[in-house]
Amino acid sequence: MAKSPSGTVLPFTTSTPTVARRHFTREHGRGLEVLSHAIEYLADEYAADGKPKGPLGNADPRVEAIQVLKALNRAIYYSGTEVLPPTRRIRRWFLGAR
Repeated sequence: MAKSPSGTVLPFTTSTPTVARRHFTREHGRGLEVLSHAIEYLADEYAADGKPKGPLGNADPRVEAIQVLKALNRAIYYSGTEVLPPTRRIRRWFLGAR
């Protein structure tokens, strides 16, 4: 059984999270790739730095840069059109739009 952060027991759920696939143009895909590499590079550089970082490292400009890059990454990701799973497309075809 799963527990919440407060320690209470959560009921077992049988639902699975839905996975949304998205369709991207080449430009979108390349942008996501470049942003991901930049985020990874800055995060690795920040983690490998031996300087004291303080509470959550908020004073470091690299943290702000990572947050900006992550926001751009999300914006590009969510601009891609969502592709329905084949079973849902077939269901729509048989039963009409839902």
